Amino acid sequence: MYNGVFAVDKPEGMTSHDVVTRVRRLLKMKKVGHTGTLDPAVTGVLPIVVGSATQLTEILQERDKGYRATVTLGFSTNTEDQTGKVVETSDIRAVDISKIDEVIESFLGDYDQQVPAYSSVRVNGKKLYDYARKGIEVERPVRTVEIKEITRVSDIVEDKDTICFDIDVICSKGTYIRTLAVDIGRKLGIHAHMSKLRRTLSCGIKLEETTPLDHLSKEDLIPILDVLDDIPRFEITEENDIFRIATGQKITDIDMIKIIGSDLSRVLFTVEEKPVGIYQKHPTKTGWYKPFKMFLTREDLME
Repeated sequence: MYNGVFAVDKPEGMTSHDVVTRVRRLLKMKKVGHTGTLDPAVTGVLPIVVGSATQLTEILQERDKGYRATVTLGFSTNTEDQTGKVVETSDIRAVDISKIDEVIESFLGDYDQQVPAYSSVRVNGKKLYDYARKGIEVERPVRTVEIKEITRVSDIVEDKDTICFDIDVICSKGTYIRTLAVDIGRKLGIHAHMSKLRRTLSCGIKLEETTPLDHLSKEDLIPILDVLDDIPRFEITEENDIFRIATGQKITDIDMIKIIGSDLSRVLFTVEEKPVGIYQKHPTKTGWYKPFKMFLTREDLME
């Protein structure tokens, strides 16, 4: 049984589920999942969780995402990226090249982003792309996202009908980079789309830490503890404490301070350097901690 995360560099043309299937075959186990879908045309960081690390998905998805994207000015598509049909064109002579960097940098911080029509966000119980494929227009949600870093990282390339440049972005979860490309174009007064995307950061894993899928082996598995190095860790040795934690019992604030010696909002418990579970302050019951994610049971520890 394997427990941990594979940092995969997803190739173009494969779905995230295709990668999961490949890892299942490699390990000969079913408990395998991914931490966030990448479209087939998108490459880059795709963390694959296996075994008890499938419990980590919610935690890992809280972390920032990073991307390198190509923004193409001159026409827009119905999907906002290179896979869609051209819907509107613009004359690139209308673009003030000297304003491009200023516009890019204006997106730094919070901004309200409308969810794209071709997305899996649900409205009235149905996914938006189901409406879009049938030509049905519905009101799409607007969400506040955060752009933490954004920089142009290539030359501005002009040809007859388009202007292209690459940007690096660090952003909060839920940010649509293709929509960001469209919005950059809108601020420049021109139709635009995202023509290429590579994810460079996900779940705390950087692109340079990934392994190409074709070269992936069992030795590339990242242990759970290494993935959770940003959560305070405490090794428990008392038998009574081990029993309470491993069986997922709620614990009072007072008892928690006795166990770990401090007051923390979230703590990762280990036994003999094995991850047992993460506890956090109870969201509704003041004075209590409750298990958030559990990795090992008491029976596992006795094996």
